[in-house]
Amino acid sequence: MSKTITFSASKGGVGKTTMTFNFASFLIRQGYKVLLIDSDYQGNLSSTYESYTNKNTLYDVFTGGLAQIRQITPQLGLLPASPHLDELEGTLQSKNNKNFLMMMWLQDHLEEIKDYDYILIDTHPEFGTLTKNMIAVSDYVVVPLEPSEYGFIQSKQQFDLRMKEFRDDAVDIRTRESLIEAKVLYLANRVKHNTRSSHEFGQIIDQIENLVAVLNEREVFNSSTMLKTPVFDLDQAKRNPKTLQQINDAYQKLLESVK
Repeated sequence: MSKTITFSASKGGVGKTTMTFNFASFLIRQGYKVLLIDSDYQGNLSSTYESYTNKNTLYDVFTGGLAQIRQITPQLGLLPASPHLDELEGTLQSKNNKNFLMMMWLQDHLEEIKDYDYILIDTHPEFGTLTKNMIAVSDYVVVPLEPSEYGFIQSKQQFDLRMKEFRDDAVDIRTRESLIEAKVLYLANRVKHNTRSSHEFGQIIDQIENLVAVLNEREVFNSSTMLKTPVFDLDQAKRNPKTLQQINDAYQKLLESVK
């Protein structure tokens, strides 16, 4: 059965999409089959695969249209975003099951997704209805924390609070148990050397429960985004085996945490 992992953050600019893109590449290199779902209306992940479109997208999951998974390679599928996703917050407000429409769609399309080992979901940096739909279907939620001044503390506190509120609200009235089963994992991202914020982060890092890995600030991640190429395939990364090994080790720790 597929494991579903949503990458989410309370603020933008923490490298969430780059992380989703490269972790998918890492999984594929391990022999896994991956389905990507882009739920960010900005569509950066979809654009990476030249699939940012208005036709047969995630938007159709919520509006009764025909959503279709695009097979990028034999090991990689994509359910792309639509620029109209930002309209859903208002459109779905009157629906009683508004936070569980994605769950219903996946249940109705098990035959299409059964061969994927991992489903990775990219989200917009907020905690609205669309993101809640993605978290509701997830086994794990990975939250990147960036060690900017106050950033990692505030981001974690904000996400923890919103996650608790969602769990408490989404309760099965028969069992009184939450319908939200996802485990939250944290990943330190863009950690720079010899900066005050990174030193402060290093001092508290052991106190962050469920922090699974640390990814240092690397220029290869910027190149990966710009060139739409996984870090493992970049010549500049291959010329620096130590950097590539550190990235590989971090993703291996993440993989071990979601198996």
